[in-house]
Amino acid sequence: MSAVISMNEVQKSFGKNSVLKGITGTIEEGKVVGLLGRNGEGKTTLFKILLDILQADSGEVRVANLSPDGSGRIRKIVGCVPERPTFHNFLSVEETFKLRSTFFPNWQWEKAYSTAKQLDLDSKTRIHGASKGTLAKVAWVCATAHDPKILLLDEPTSGLDALVRDSVLQHLVAEMAAEGRTILVSNHRMEELANVIDEIWLLQDGKIQSIHSIDDLKENACRINGRLRSDRVLPPSLRIVEEQHTGNLVTWVVVDPDALRNIRDLKILDEMETQPLPMETTLKVLLAQKGAPS
Repeated sequence: MSAVISMNEVQKSFGKNSVLKGITGTIEEGKVVGLLGRNGEGKTTLFKILLDILQADSGEVRVANLSPDGSGRIRKIVGCVPERPTFHNFLSVEETFKLRSTFFPNWQWEKAYSTAKQLDLDSKTRIHGASKGTLAKVAWVCATAHDPKILLLDEPTSGLDALVRDSVLQHLVAEMAAEGRTILVSNHRMEELANVIDEIWLLQDGKIQSIHSIDDLKENACRINGRLRSDRVLPPSLRIVEEQHTGNLVTWVVVDPDALRNIRDLKILDEMETQPLPMETTLKVLLAQKGAPS
């Protein structure tokens, strides 16, 4: 597959505050990547660079074989749901759609109306005074109605109530993924997208610290209990992401297949038991890591 989004050593600072310190990664066509990181790690900054709203200080960015150049070409072919969507206060939802449609030759009114209906969005609603959830719904329609092949979703369910959030997560994102769109999504409820996402990228300290196949996480992320053998030395490469000791009794958490395989093959533990981790716990463990190797 060809790379639809590629980044090489992308850096961005605001004054003395270095936010992105060398982002490198490639997203292939049709892949869905979840961008995992704490607040303030630079997720929104990265999205803005990919959308050609912010200019990177250095590094190379390609989106659909285009380089950000300030022309707005990228924004015409990418759908985006920002974390804090804003629209003209003096317009209604319907008028907002009409305005947006003038910028996108591929705007599909049937798609716009069907998505609005799915989200229970009243087109007569005024933007002024609209709730955060309503603005999020408007952003969803605007992001998808021009049939983009690439979607950048920055906290796309922020402000949505539970029923609508589930609809978005379980139906809209899954539907767009099934259509072969390339999607980069940041979401605080990433575990609810586990059946859609192909990879998890951990953004930490300004870099993509690790990349995990969602299938590998589902299959291999586990908590291990056992008795540490005194005649075994832990290999330096063994990745234990969480550890508790009580004498020679240990509880380890691992998330990758090599770690689990090494512990078994090297017979490091006696009376070894494994328990699979729920995805929510796995993601929390990943976030808790510091200085994880790529």
